[in-house]
Amino acid sequence: MKKILVIEDDQDIGLLLKRILDSSHYDTRVSPTAEIGLKSYKEERPDMLILDLSLPDQDGIDVCRNIRRMDDKVPIFILTARNEEIDRIMGLELGADDYITKPFSIRELKARVDSFFRRWDNLTGKTVQSYSVMSSETELIRGSMKIDRARRRISVGDIILNISRKEFDIIFMLASNPGKVFSREMILREVWGKDWNGYERMIDSHIKRIRSKFEKAEVKSDWVETIWGVGYRFTDIY
Repeated sequence: MKKILVIEDDQDIGLLLKRILDSSHYDTRVSPTAEIGLKSYKEERPDMLILDLSLPDQDGIDVCRNIRRMDDKVPIFILTARNEEIDRIMGLELGADDYITKPFSIRELKARVDSFFRRWDNLTGKTVQSYSVMSSETELIRGSMKIDRARRRISVGDIILNISRKEFDIIFMLASNPGKVFSREMILREVWGKDWNGYERMIDSHIKRIRSKFEKAEVKSDWVETIWGVGYRFTDIY
C-alpha cells in the first residue's frame, strides 16, 4: 500500500483528502504544520508528499526545499491557493512534480495521484507497458555518459549523477532518440502518462536541473538542446 503524507493546515481539506485517498487504498497521514510534517516525513518516509504552501509555522517553499535536500526522489505535489506564476516556477524549480491550485477538484487531484503511481509502477516493471519512444535497451552509451535503465543510474566516468526519478525518465527518453525533437506536451505524455493534466512549464524546471547536474559532472549542458518554440532534444553529436 502506497503511503501519502499530506501537510495541510486546513483541517477540513486535510480530512477530505485523507478520506478520498484512503478510499482509493492509499495509507494517508495528515500533518497540520511544517514542523509536524517534517517529523512525520523523516519517520514514515512516504511514497508521495502533498504539500500546502501557506502553513502557519513555515513557508511551504522552505519545506519543499528541506525535503529535497534529504530526498531528491520522493514525488511532491504542491497544493495551494497561491497561483501566481512566480510561485509555480519557484516550487517546480525546487523539484515539485506538480502544482495544483485551490479551489481544486478532488476528482482531478485523485486522478493525478493515481496517474503518477500507475506510471511509476509501469516504469519500475511492476506492470507491462509498451513504450512508443523509449528504447528497449537496458543500457545506453552517449559519449562519456552511461545510462543504466535497470539500475536507473546515470554515470559519467566514475561520477554517478544524483538524478531524481522524473529527471532519469526524461533523460532516458530523450537519449533513446538522439536528434529527435520532443515538445513539452510529448514529454509530459511519455513520462507522466497520457492522462496527466499537469503544468507544461514543469518540464523547463526539470531540464534546468538536469543541465545543472550535467555541468557538475563536466558534461556539456547543451547535450539537452532547447529548440525554441518547439521543445527539447538530446544532441546526436557527442
